[in-house]
This record gives sequence, C-alpha cells and structure tokens, in this order.
Amino acid sequence: MADNVIQFRKRQKPKRNKSPKRQRQTPSSPIALIAVVGVAAALAAVYTYSSLPSSTASAASFSRCGLIKRDCVVDGDTLYVSGEKVRVADIDTPEISEPKCASEKALGERATYRFIELVNAGPFEMRAWQGRDEDKYGRKLRVLIRDGRSLGDILVSEGLARTWSGRREPWC
Repeated sequence: MADNVIQFRKRQKPKRNKSPKRQRQTPSSPIALIAVVGVAAALAAVYTYSSLPSSTASAASFSRCGLIKRDCVVDGDTLYVSGEKVRVADIDTPEISEPKCASEKALGERATYRFIELVNAGPFEMRAWQGRDEDKYGRKLRVLIRDGRSLGDILVSEGLARTWSGRREPWC
C-alpha cells in the first residue's frame, strides 16, 4: 500500500529578496509633517467656527458664501442665517450659478451684491411665507422685513428682482 501513496508537501512561499537599494520611506519628511499639521489646523478652525452659538440676523455680518455656510449670501434671493438655508419667498432674482445668458449672469451678480448690502444695513425680521414653510429643496421660505418694508420689494424697485409669481420666468 505504501507503493500507491504519493506524498504531497505544502508549497512554501518564495522568500522575498530584500534589496539593500530599496529602503522604506517614512512619512517624517518636513513637507508631509507641514501638510498634516495644516489640514489638522483647518479642520479645527472649521469645527470651532461651526460650533459657535447661533447669532441673530441683527448681529450678523453677511458676506458672499464660501466654504463655510453661516450668515452668508448665496445669490440675490438665497442666504444662510445661522447655518440655515433661507429662500427669500416674495421675489425671484436672476441666476448666477447656471445663467441662460450673459445678461442674466451680470444682473444676478448685481442683485447678489445689492442683497448683501441690504442684509448688512441693519437688523431685519424673517416672516414665514403664507402656507409653506419650506420649498422643494428644503430651504426655509421667508420674507425679510426691515422697518415694515420687504427687502425683496427694495430689490424689485431697483430692477434687480421680480415679485414672485409662483413660477420661474426667463431672464434672457
């Protein structure tokens, strides 16, 4: 019976040839260390800024939105107030992110900068829109009021916006 049995041996993995020319690189280079520290500092700054207590619209200073979306203006009819996205419900302004023509883009930019001026001119009240709290994108629908006048009406009177009719109309 020993004649009929073939013995198998488990194949051994070949040994790796460690060449002395190939050395492991360590991430301790000054450039890698600076990059890691820089990323950590940026993350800490974003976390610290976003965890500050909410400010009221009257105490906020609005600028154009960038990386951090808190108390900033997106375009002529959209802004963030204390980190919450708000759509100005009583107006429509030209698009700046996807304009249909150059004149729409130019008018949208003018509306955006004027809107920044208006929200920074002093405290304003945000009133809920009749019948709807949010739009289909999850933005709060609000009318911005200062001294009894809608900030949207000011943009309309200056030719930078239209009164909201219930649907978008072309600007080109």
